[in-house]
Amino acid sequence: TLLLEKIINKKELICIFGDYDVDGSAATSLLAKFFDYIKHPYFFYIPDRERDGYGPSNSVFKRLILKKPKLIIMVDCGSTSNQSIAYLNNKKIKSIIIDHHEIYRPYPKSNALINPKKDCDYKEFNYFCTGVLTYFLIDIYLKKKKLKIKFSNNLDLVLLTIVADIMPLRRYNRIIAKEVLNNINFNQNYFFKKVFDIKKIKKPIEIDDFSFLFGPILNSAGRLNDPNIVVELLTTNEEVLKNKLINKLILLNEKRKLIEKNILMKIDLKNIKSDMNLLIIVEDNNMNEGLIGIIASKIKTYFNKPTIVITKSG
Repeated sequence: TLLLEKIINKKELICIFGDYDVDGSAATSLLAKFFDYIKHPYFFYIPDRERDGYGPSNSVFKRLILKKPKLIIMVDCGSTSNQSIAYLNNKKIKSIIIDHHEIYRPYPKSNALINPKKDCDYKEFNYFCTGVLTYFLIDIYLKKKKLKIKFSNNLDLVLLTIVADIMPLRRYNRIIAKEVLNNINFNQNYFFKKVFDIKKIKKPIEIDDFSFLFGPILNSAGRLNDPNIVVELLTTNEEVLKNKLINKLILLNEKRKLIEKNILMKIDLKNIKSDMNLLIIVEDNNMNEGLIGIIASKIKTYFNKPTIVITKSG
């Protein structure tokens, strides 16, 4: 928190760089909400899956540093971005990595690296996703500065990251889940309430809704469109814009389901079944690269074999 405190005290511009799944976009939203609360200058960017590829890269950072940020906070990415961090260091730009993906030595030389998968004294918390880590960082800062902001109102977003990233619901994750489901008024979360209204669902919200309803709708943007609209939705106070974005995301998710169904129909499952190999590899150059993970998961579940799906990519 010392670096964050120094940047905030100087009112220096911060860039939040997130991943395009729910964990990344929701963690980005948590930071954006925090900076809005304390009225600190920032901007956010989530890379385009096809144009930018995964995670931080020199080409993306070259564009972002034109806005002259003094600190870039990477959420749900950055643990293996040694070259990109070296590029920022060379440009005298500070960096914080908040991530939970696998990490290997040598670690990137960022100013701060928060990842329970690294060799550290908090390895026992390797069941935390980025949303949880980001929330705790913000919480520590607020308590340290004795700021009376009720940031716990955002725990519903934290639970969304836990469930969407398929993290184990044990220990602190379980406590967060119980806290959210038992105590938070979901009428205060416009996204949840609006999706229930549109889908004409008349029951209390359950943990499965985070996994099978809210998560896929938000994830659809990163798979087929611009993932930055998810952060826009989760942080804006404009009701008209919220409605527009929610309807767009629901339509994107329906489109995703249709494309996914068509892809699966074209795959020769009988031929795969007759294959005695212990590993399944499917190659299709026309497959949407935003969906290859879902397709691999479906085939893996169907045949109970490790599955790799390959498509043509830039």
